Amino acid sequence: ACTSATHKPPRTREHNVSDAPFRTTPVMASAAHWKNWIYRTERRHWHAFWCRWSPDGEITTQFKAERIFEPLESGDGCRMQVVYHYGDERGTVSEGPTSGPWTMTAEECATEAGIVHPSSKQMTTLVLPGGPGAWCFPDAKVGQPCAVELFLHHGESLRMSAGIIHAPDGSLKQLALIREDTRGWPSAGWSESV
Repeated sequence: ACTSATHKPPRTREHNVSDAPFRTTPVMASAAHWKNWIYRTERRHWHAFWCRWSPDGEITTQFKAERIFEPLESGDGCRMQVVYHYGDERGTVSEGPTSGPWTMTAEECATEAGIVHPSSKQMTTLVLPGGPGAWCFPDAKVGQPCAVELFLHHGESLRMSAGIIHAPDGSLKQLALIREDTRGWPSAGWSESV
């Protein structure tokens, strides 16, 4: 037998999460992300400059857009719309599968995995207090595409997101940077450099 004062007996079992004093339930996780979703109670009209790059670093597209969030009268949801302003023959696009409008409510969108956006139900949004978060595939699988968009806020007027898309074979497909300002565009806080 060991008589050393520093000897520690070997662990006889793995740490069990149920031993923890607090556990998160699926309902709590659902409620936490939904509670952090600022657009259910706050109006925002983001004016944006979008840039996308190929894997070799070449700019593939750049355009202006608007992401508009309007709280519902119930105070617990929002209507979202994206308006794209292309500099080519497409012109302004304000309706369709990538524009909405969409209505987002807790009943329809809050899940234990995060907030599911109506435009892409296989992706989920994870939200931190104050608005930063990520829109991502919660269960990336080999042989399927994978994407994430990370959102960061700076005060009430500025936000940026960085997006990354991988092809089903795992290779990089696209990088994106979206700079947004609630005060309009051109932005006092962002440049249009690519």
